[in-house]
Amino acid sequence: MNYAKFAAIVLIIGCFATACNTSGTLTTNQNQPSASPATAAATATPNPFAEAYLDFEKNCAVCHGEKGQGGRVEVEGRKLKVPSLREGHALHHTDEKFVKQISEGDYEMPAFKDKLSAEEINELVRFIRKELQGK
Repeated sequence: MNYAKFAAIVLIIGCFATACNTSGTLTTNQNQPSASPATAAATATPNPFAEAYLDFEKNCAVCHGEKGQGGRVEVEGRKLKVPSLREGHALHHTDEKFVKQISEGDYEMPAFKDKLSAEEINELVRFIRKELQGK
């Protein structure tokens, strides 16, 4: 995902957090029209994977790539062949196998159980399934 999309997600989250902290009381001398159904339907919903995306960018993208494509990379002076999360055997992994690999590491993949909570790891798996694999 490019920088512009990342910035847009951060901006939306910030706006949403600010809106949630306001009292919602409007003081004015004018009558305020109630929201129409069309207005309510047009309101954007926050991305349920925003936090998982940030975790992916911070912890996974350096090896697996921004779009989970994998391939040959050099990390900390080591040349690695990193599997794709979008195709191949990753499509056949169970969620439990993904959780175990992320938590405990596997081959040259580091363990993330000390960096991410169990819920963050589960959200990463859901993010991989939905956003990278289209499941």
